[in-house]
Amino acid sequence: MERRNKAWYNNFDVILGLGVLAVVAAGVPWLGQQLNVAKNVRSRDHAGRVAQAILDYHAEKGQWPAANGQPVDLAVVASAIAPAPTEGAMMAPGSKRPGEVPVDSWGHPFVAAIYDEGEAEVRIANDSLSTTRAYHMAPPAGATIVVVSPGRDGVLQTDLNALAHVDTPVFLGDDTGEVLRGTGS
Repeated sequence: MERRNKAWYNNFDVILGLGVLAVVAAGVPWLGQQLNVAKNVRSRDHAGRVAQAILDYHAEKGQWPAANGQPVDLAVVASAIAPAPTEGAMMAPGSKRPGEVPVDSWGHPFVAAIYDEGEAEVRIANDSLSTTRAYHMAPPAGATIVVVSPGRDGVLQTDLNALAHVDTPVFLGDDTGEVLRGTGS
């Protein structure tokens, strides 16, 4: 009789173990989706920081780091901005060294462009740049800064020019990013 109970107990252990494995296996795809959502949010946040660094460059140098509609060399922007002790200082995610070009959550470099249809002179709305950097500044009127992460696949699928000229930006594929528009005078 004791041997029979022992066999039942072993079968119960196997069934319980399979049940636990089934629950874990069912949760793996959901967990993967949640990780991708978190990476997209983090990449969008870092894209905003890159856009702010481009604004800092504009305020400090009196010119944009690239011609109208041309890709921005983010290494130039990162090296030109003096490090600041703020959370918004342009740093690569996970890095302690200011001046490093940030990458998205998947390790791909951001792509950025500036579209300035206003005046070319430096105009910072309502405040000047200080050592503590006033985040979030707005671009000058007529200027739009577009920063895009190519997403998990590393392939840029979104047209930056199209993003700059629509009221509601729509990122294609798994791309994500930030569009800052200058408004007002």
